[in-house]
Amino acid sequence: MNKKRWLSGAMSAVMIMSVMAGCSKSESSGDTADNGKKPSSESTDSGQKPKPKMKLTFWNLDENQNPDSVGVNALKEKFGIDIDFTSTAREAMKEKLNLMISSGEIPDWWKEPSFTDYDKFLGQNVAAEIPQKLIEQNMPKYMNWLKRFLGDDPFKYVRRDGKIYGLPVIWDIGIDGLQLGFRQDWLTKVGISKTPETIQEMETALMKFRNDDPDGNGKKDTYGITSSGDNIESMFSSVFGAFDAYPNIFREKDGKVVRGEIEPGAKQALEVLNRWYKNELIDPEFVVNKGNNVEDKVLTDKIGAIEYYWWTFLPGNAFLGGDQWHDKLAKNHPGFNFAIVGGIKGPVGKYGMSQYNPAYASGVMFGKQLEKNQDKLVKYMQVFEATQFEPEIYEKMNFGEKGKHWKVSDQGTVEYIAPYTDEKERKKAGLGGYSMAGSFNDYDFQTSYTSEKNLRQLAKDTRAKGTRNIDILAPFNKPIYNETQDKLKQFTLRTYIDFITGRKSLNEFDNFVTEWKKNGRGSSTGRSAKSI
Repeated sequence: MNKKRWLSGAMSAVMIMSVMAGCSKSESSGDTADNGKKPSSESTDSGQKPKPKMKLTFWNLDENQNPDSVGVNALKEKFGIDIDFTSTAREAMKEKLNLMISSGEIPDWWKEPSFTDYDKFLGQNVAAEIPQKLIEQNMPKYMNWLKRFLGDDPFKYVRRDGKIYGLPVIWDIGIDGLQLGFRQDWLTKVGISKTPETIQEMETALMKFRNDDPDGNGKKDTYGITSSGDNIESMFSSVFGAFDAYPNIFREKDGKVVRGEIEPGAKQALEVLNRWYKNELIDPEFVVNKGNNVEDKVLTDKIGAIEYYWWTFLPGNAFLGGDQWHDKLAKNHPGFNFAIVGGIKGPVGKYGMSQYNPAYASGVMFGKQLEKNQDKLVKYMQVFEATQFEPEIYEKMNFGEKGKHWKVSDQGTVEYIAPYTDEKERKKAGLGGYSMAGSFNDYDFQTSYTSEKNLRQLAKDTRAKGTRNIDILAPFNKPIYNETQDKLKQFTLRTYIDFITGRKSLNEFDNFVTEWKKNGRGSSTGRSAKSI
């Protein structure tokens, strides 16, 4: 399934993410960084006019930001700055950025170019070097967040020739988000008291889900499991993980970089899936399923097991808020729960699922001119840190003034105060979902406002079940591989579906591997992990 499509569905009830970029080469200031102290706006004793405040410019995508909101005014007060906005449609952002650069009007900053575009900007000499010391001094909470998911050297993906040109952005819940959920009510109905932990136990459960009428309607119209047939790395990933094979990602194994789709374990997984398909345990429409089809089948009681993001298996108020799959099913099945595991154990105890490398894009880049104006560079960093990681500013940016616009509910979540219970009133006041950087979403921090206190441990424990099998080369520019990756993916997807459905014999697996290697020449498969 497409990562962005899944996430957008899960995020629809949340006030978390927004915005890109900031600009203005023409804005200048001689102000120095003052660690948040507000400069005096009064005239001096000599009668001279006060020095103008430093002006920072941010993008107002879709014109959703009120320049006089509580949050914006709090930033002006805290940092002694003026703030300006440049409005543009979200989909026009990249084009506008390129036009500005080509005309010589390099923006102060922009966000999240692909790693290919990141290197392009460096080649154009339009990006400023960002000294690591300045990041550490002015963004300590941001640094701690990065290290939790990228390790002790969080700049490894954006460093070029020993220099840093971007503040890394990560999707931190992508690294362990996908898990396997079984309908607990169906397990109980078919007489299974223990959540399946092995491939054999899972097969038994799926057989009963297909044959023992778990929905109680007297018809044989349920299936054990389904998937989306358009994304190879997430198609029955738990089964491949049981055999220590992770299709469509590069990972380190025995000191070398390998690809799961051509490993012997993949053939073993395909043998299992072929057997399940023949025995009607797999929804036969998985081949044509898209994200919405999968959701519909889960919510209409057709499927007993599914691989998806763990927070959809929990009550919405445990993490992101809003109605998740759990809530929608509980409306028709009181007391409903999913039984959740991070994978299913294979013959030698291996388990796991393919996840997403959290470094999905390069990061926030600054215009070359800020190399000579580090005071302004620092001020942007301080604003980014405050709006994304400091409770006081984050709250004002997203929810408004505590006690006037919102309060803490008995459950420990944000509760709006009338008239701001009305979304239109909140919009007029400029509340909700805006961050000056539009990046750096620490979900452990942000969901402390959306998750009920008695459910937070459940969310923490559930997330901890996830494995971190990620594509270790995803952030790197791979020119030769990039030329063949779409062809390889489609070849693998088509062949795998043929293996699972029986249209192609698994005796041809070795031929598939040979053809894959031929088409994928120049990939990093088999190289020493130390050489990457």
